[in-house]
Amino acid sequence: MVRVARRDAAALGELFDRYAPQLLGLLAEILPNRATAEQTLQGLFLSIWTEATLSRPAPSQSVGAWLLIRGRLAGIGRLRSERGLPPPPEACVETVLKYRTWLPQPDMIELIDGRTEMLRKVLRQLPRHQREVLDYVVHEGCSEPEIAQRLGEPLARMRAELSAGLTFFRHRLRAVLGTWTANI
Repeated sequence: MVRVARRDAAALGELFDRYAPQLLGLLAEILPNRATAEQTLQGLFLSIWTEATLSRPAPSQSVGAWLLIRGRLAGIGRLRSERGLPPPPEACVETVLKYRTWLPQPDMIELIDGRTEMLRKVLRQLPRHQREVLDYVVHEGCSEPEIAQRLGEPLARMRAELSAGLTFFRHRLRAVLGTWTANI
C-alpha cells in the first residue's frame, strides 16, 4: 500500500492480481450479475489508486481484510444505489467494525481460500433466523436497527441472534481452519 500511495502502478497490479479473485467472488455474492460485480471491482481499485495517500489499512490490520471490508461496502453501496436507496448508513460500517473480531486474521485468509465449501456447510448449519440476520449484515449492509425493523423484532432480540450466529461461526471457523477434515 505504501508503494501504491507513491503511485507505483506495478504495486497496484500486484495488489489486483493477489486480491481481485477473492473480491470478485465477494461482489458476485452481493450483486445481481457478474458484469456489475466486475464494474464495481474496477471502481474499487480505481478508488484505492486515487485515495491511496488518504485511505489505507491501519498498521495492525491486514491488507486483505481491509480490502474485503472495502469491497463489501462498495458492493453494498452499488446494490443499494441500483435499488434507489441511499448509500449504506454509517451505522452499517459501525456494525461491521463492532463485530470485526469474527473477521479472519491475516494468517487465516489463505487457509480460508482452500476451505470455502466447508465454510458454506458451516453457514448452512446456522439456525435459519441467525443466518438471515447475518445475511442482512453481510450482503445488504443493514444496520442493527434496520434489521430489527425488517424482521419486526425488538432490537435486543436481533442483537442476540446476531451475536449467537457470530459466536457459532467463529467457533466453527477455528475447527475448519484447524484441519482439512474437521468434523462439522
